[in-house]
Amino acid sequence: MSRIATNSQRRIAAIAFAVLLTAGTAMAHEGATGVVAQRMDLMKQMGQHMKALGAMLAGKTAFDQETARRLAETMHQHCEHVMHMFPPGSDGHHTEATEAVWDRRPEFDVRMRSFDAAVEDLVAAAASGEKTQLQSEFKRVGQECSGCHDGFRQKK
Repeated sequence: MSRIATNSQRRIAAIAFAVLLTAGTAMAHEGATGVVAQRMDLMKQMGQHMKALGAMLAGKTAFDQETARRLAETMHQHCEHVMHMFPPGSDGHHTEATEAVWDRRPEFDVRMRSFDAAVEDLVAAAASGEKTQLQSEFKRVGQECSGCHDGFRQKK
């Protein structure tokens, strides 16, 4: 009987989380459309994956290598897509990107490729099951995120 309650509680928690996630995304991206909304959604998802992976690595949640691998792989897929979601003319529409993305495009492209390489290394570390290596690559990905946000994203 307690196992049924536990499964029910998990389902309820998952549903509540999904509702909150959807509401938060909608409010954060209110007014964004087209490619701007798409890239904002992908970036938000990558941030959520980083939080989930970070919680596992910090011991706040149980470490699960398969989940860590999936999170890293999904981040890599998103990263490869989002790199192409800053076309000319997408600097309006409620974007959080600064004009520097378009004014300093070669530098931005280098930062995005560096981020992609770091996420690729994170995928390899997650697949290896070596938690120490995963922690190191996780830190590197976080540094790449911050470095790009510092120069190319509006301050919140």
